[in-house]
Amino acid sequence: MTQTLPVGADGATNGYIALVAKFTALQKAANGLLDEAELLAQRMRRNADAATTLADLSAAAHVDPAHVAAIADVGNAFGQVVGGCKRLMSAADTMHTAASHLKQEHQAEYGPIHAAVTASRARQAKPGFYQQT
Repeated sequence: MTQTLPVGADGATNGYIALVAKFTALQKAANGLLDEAELLAQRMRRNADAATTLADLSAAAHVDPAHVAAIADVGNAFGQVVGGCKRLMSAADTMHTAASHLKQEHQAEYGPIHAAVTASRARQAKPGFYQQT
């Protein structure tokens, strides 16, 4: 799932189309992270429930209290992982939303300019040409 997005100083890697593609990739990565974190949280919740059940059954079978406590600690650790996954899911959702807004703003700001530039047969100046020094 580790995917890096190309970043560069030239117009080709930071042009309108390239940036839209980067924002889309960022949205997809955040969505993938959200899905993976949700699946992990579900699996850890099942593990926590199983450990709690095992601790209860062990206590009912008069297993040494130290072992029952160790099993309960494992269940609690799984529960803490669930909490971490939920925080990760929240962060991934925030990132997905922010990337979506950024993409929309980028398209609203630069989409018409890009459309006008691509519709023109005239050769266009490189980015930054019109900046005053």
